[in-house]
Amino acid sequence: MAKFEEKMQILEEIVKILENNEKDLDESLKLFEEGLKISDDLSEQLKGYEEKIDELTKDAK
Repeated sequence: MAKFEEKMQILEEIVKILENNEKDLDESLKLFEEGLKISDDLSEQLKGYEEKIDELTKDAK
């Protein structure tokens, strides 16, 4: 699995391509779908990190 930072970089590249209208409509739609999937993956990773931090800080109290 790609690291969080790697996924974020890919997502930033997709956004840049879409904002600059560098691809045709079909390719843009595919990139948009890929971006949504990456965004969902990143959200899940963040949720996991938050849960881990909560767990660690709870044990520290």
